[in-house]
Amino acid sequence: MQIDKTSDYHMHTVYSDGNALVDAMARSAIDKGLTQITITDHMPLPFDTRYAMSRAKVDAYRHDIRQARTDYDGRLKIASGIEFEYIPRYREWIHDIWTMGWDHCIISVHWLLDDDIAGLVNGTRGEFDALYQAAHGDIKTLCRIYYGVIQMACRTGWFDIAGHLDVIKKHNAGAAFFDESDGWYRDLVMATLGVIAAQGMTMEINTAGINHPVGAPYPSPWIVHEAAGMGIPLVMSSDSHGPKTLGQYFNTIDGWYG
Repeated sequence: MQIDKTSDYHMHTVYSDGNALVDAMARSAIDKGLTQITITDHMPLPFDTRYAMSRAKVDAYRHDIRQARTDYDGRLKIASGIEFEYIPRYREWIHDIWTMGWDHCIISVHWLLDDDIAGLVNGTRGEFDALYQAAHGDIKTLCRIYYGVIQMACRTGWFDIAGHLDVIKKHNAGAAFFDESDGWYRDLVMATLGVIAAQGMTMEINTAGINHPVGAPYPSPWIVHEAAGMGIPLVMSSDSHGPKTLGQYFNTIDGWYG
């Protein structure tokens, strides 16, 4: 698989739920032989979460990225990014942050807020179970809402990278909730890839999933091969929350995707 393994497009710092400063992430990237990184802390949200950046810290966040660019100029390319959440009822809030201007805008869905079906997709098993129960134990409904939100977000034209596309499988080890080979699930994924392709977006291979309960990167191999066949460009992302995991598993990714 032809993909740049010296660039890491997805990582978090102390500005959201990471554990290191922007400067520390940059120094680690250089030590690991990376040539380009994008700092992508979680966007601020108009309600409390344990992972989102504070709206009051956005200016300082942007300043620290600019400072790191100056400090490591010629040794590392550093892009300013943000990992956006898309919640339709907060569209104006999201658009306001988007208009600030970013080198890369990842769109990921962590939180679903659809009438009575509300909760974290990308959280603990207990949080996912609560979301599943809110959907009356109907995994097809939950997946339909999840991929529907991604499609809606991509159609805005605001975002350039689709983040951890199938993170809804995070707790699906052993097909605990659904079988990825089922036609209804594949149809949802293929429709989503169609929107990503039509918008000219890139899709990340997110290696953090290897450390998650599912024990596999996002997205699954069959999704990556379908995306490649549709001409969707691919980038590598570690989704690191600290210096040690920058570029994690990049050198072994071919073993997953062939």
